[in-house]
Amino acid sequence: MAAMSKVGWKLTGLAFALPLGFVARKAVAAGWRAVRHDDPPQHADDFEASWGETLAWAALSGVAIAAAELVAARGAARVWRQLTGNEPPGHEHEPAEIEA
Repeated sequence: MAAMSKVGWKLTGLAFALPLGFVARKAVAAGWRAVRHDDPPQHADDFEASWGETLAWAALSGVAIAAAELVAARGAARVWRQLTGNEPPGHEHEPAEIEA
């Protein structure tokens, strides 16, 4: 049962992560095009792009993907709790230890 629970949790997380990651990447690229009127650098070894452009794109992409990952994880956990009534596997809360 625990193995099925872990698989179900991974599938729930994936159902949130894939579309949110896709939307985040497209949104950052669209924002870049709107502001810069040019396509974002495609690769770190795109030598036509300046250091500043490449670093700015890396930072914006990183923030967007991290935010999408956070939203996906929390959304998946919320849905998991609603469907199962339990915390997601590996995220169960340990009882607080009382210090004497």
